[in-house]
Amino acid sequence: MKKEIKNIVKDVENKVKAKETVITDIIKDAPCIISILESGYDKLKSVVSKHGFTDQKEEIFFFKEIKPKLFCKLIYYQNTYHIELQRPITGFAAQKEYFEKELEQINIFYSRNTEFIQYYRSGRTVADSFYFIRGIKEITLNKDSFYFEMDSCFSTAYDFKLTKLLANDMLAAYINNELIKIERKKHSPEKFSEFQSNEKWTDKKVALVELIYAIHSAQSVNSGNIDLKTLAFMFEKVFNIELDDIYHVFLEIRNRKNERTIYLNKLVKVLNERMDEVDA
Repeated sequence: MKKEIKNIVKDVENKVKAKETVITDIIKDAPCIISILESGYDKLKSVVSKHGFTDQKEEIFFFKEIKPKLFCKLIYYQNTYHIELQRPITGFAAQKEYFEKELEQINIFYSRNTEFIQYYRSGRTVADSFYFIRGIKEITLNKDSFYFEMDSCFSTAYDFKLTKLLANDMLAAYINNELIKIERKKHSPEKFSEFQSNEKWTDKKVALVELIYAIHSAQSVNSGNIDLKTLAFMFEKVFNIELDDIYHVFLEIRNRKNERTIYLNKLVKVLNERMDEVDA
């Protein structure tokens, strides 16, 4: 069964990736991706229902690693599709308010599930047999329901919550990115139109994102009284680079397995080497 599951997952991931590389319009392109993911979901459900799992370890791995990390994109694309369908057409203030309300809903989900989120993000495994084995029910119903969590043969008490957590991480990055675009359109003509720079950022974009988040976290500009979007926009103008996907990039940084702050660690290393050379 492992091989069959692996082949289905690989096929779905390849198809989705191919579609994602050519996305130009969420409303136009998302339905096709959603269809691919729904079809893959049905195939996996059929395989699991037919063969089951050899032991608890295999079952936990499927419901903690395979199913959530693949189908979080199904929730993500469904949400972004409906968000864009209902998005206000004009007005910076109206669009900003609309997206901030969507972020509030994500924050409500986070606050309702703090304990589980902390458990998952910390990498603990001690309660996996409760969270990711089928047949264990919660006392209270989950308000954040979704159609594919209803089948007890293909869902556990918490695999949907994990799926939605991963989807919300991506959705929050998408919404924050849209807020950056709104802020840029709003302020660019007024505050930054006269500023010109010939300098270019020649390192990786992810390196600049590390630097921006570090400066913002250290409150090094205006004693911290500057929002991340404005700070990022300033770096864009200085170094002639677009950072539309800054929140997605930060999400990738957070998900690094070993060394998270690769660029910042590199800065410390090269500066120390330079000082050592001068000392010598």
